[in-house]
Amino acid sequence: MIELEKINKHYNLGKETEVHALKDLNLSIKKGEYVAIMGVSGSGKSTLLHIIGCLDSPTDGRYTLGKYDVSKYSDDTLSELRNDNIGFVLQDFGLLPEKSVYENVSYPLMFSKSVPYKKIKARVKEILCKLGIEELSIKKASELSGGQKQRVAIARAIVNDPSIILADEPTAALDKKTASEIMAVFEELNNEGKTIVIVTHDKDVARRCKRIIQLSDGRIISDEMNI
Repeated sequence: MIELEKINKHYNLGKETEVHALKDLNLSIKKGEYVAIMGVSGSGKSTLLHIIGCLDSPTDGRYTLGKYDVSKYSDDTLSELRNDNIGFVLQDFGLLPEKSVYENVSYPLMFSKSVPYKKIKARVKEILCKLGIEELSIKKASELSGGQKQRVAIARAIVNDPSIILADEPTAALDKKTASEIMAVFEELNNEGKTIVIVTHDKDVARRCKRIIQLSDGRIISDEMNI
């Protein structure tokens, strides 16, 4: 499903300063895998996640997402590809604080062709029920606890029924109990067939994934199954 070949990523921070964030990186992730990407700050893990999610482009190398050679598509086409195939869960939740839970979750459907407009309300209700937060529908995001916000963020990520879910430090802002509950949600989604990639520095989070990839200085130094 995800194939990266000799991926390099350079960032120019000034006339004489260049950061080589990813270095000749090769990675293959199959449909239905549950992967943790680990590494210290600056190892390249967030850059890698952004490239997988079509939020950033490699300086060189080839990225194939399913049947799509990502390098051949325009930004507009990539935006459609992203919205239809990839759900994002962020550390800071990424919610619109003054909008209701319903509005936050329904937002991706406004740009999707997969769910007709007249069926958006039913689809959002279905997802909120799935995550046990249907009673929060009319509450503003700013009124929610951290765990509730992350469930809403996951609901927004899966409302389009994407095949891939990418999560960047999804438990970092949560207490241990709530983090465990959020990981249980990811495990359930993976059991349903979703491909899940989680960037984390937390060893407890990584241990709950089925494959652990370690990055250092822009390279993969370890790639092990965790079964």
